Amino acid sequence: MAYFPNGTAGMVFDEECSTCKYGQEPCPIALVQIQYNYDTCQNPKLKELLDCLVKQDGTCEMKKAFSRDFKTDAHNLKLDL
Repeated sequence: MAYFPNGTAGMVFDEECSTCKYGQEPCPIALVQIQYNYDTCQNPKLKELLDCLVKQDGTCEMKKAFSRDFKTDAHNLKLDL
């Protein structure tokens, strides 16, 4: 999981979330990132585990997986059937 020491550094993840198909509310990945950002960087094993969700550049790895199932459109969320 990426560690963003301040709001400015975290803007890359904010931008990633702003284009997510899940809308205005934070998804569970964003909530974990926000809530445990500092604690995670202090625990090497936990950091290693959570690195699979958010990369240091702010990329949400789950967003890539979700893109198979949904069209990414912040204004009109539709199932890609």
